[in-house]
Amino acid sequence: MATVRRGKPHILIVDDESAVLALLRRILSTEDAEILEAQSGAEALEIARRTRLDLVILDVRLPDVSGVEVLRRVRKIDGMLPVIMITSYGSAETIRASMRLGAFDYFTKPFDSQYVRRVAREALSTRACRLVPSQTSRRPA
Repeated sequence: MATVRRGKPHILIVDDESAVLALLRRILSTEDAEILEAQSGAEALEIARRTRLDLVILDVRLPDVSGVEVLRRVRKIDGMLPVIMITSYGSAETIRASMRLGAFDYFTKPFDSQYVRRVAREALSTRACRLVPSQTSRRPA
């Protein structure tokens, strides 16, 4: 059975550009969440292995490994973790690959801050619903 989460949700932002990390941190600061940051795929995967995350916002282009590959590996760590993909270079194939791997959503840079907030809230809400045990699901006697 899933456990009920206590405390702030943990959001991991992964982008190799410091300015994008700072912008997303500022946009998401209104969400009363613990914001973690990574500038490479390896760093993101290490954080995902040691931290109970509630949302990942992941750039497609990273210096060491593609964001799609990071998404694939994150799915092995936590198959239910919402991941939002971001990129400056949105190709149809990348979008399809991300969605096949279960990306929650996908948006391109530059992005609208209200849209980012709305999608992040939806993803966190989805995650919260998955963490709270159902009150109606009981084992038959």
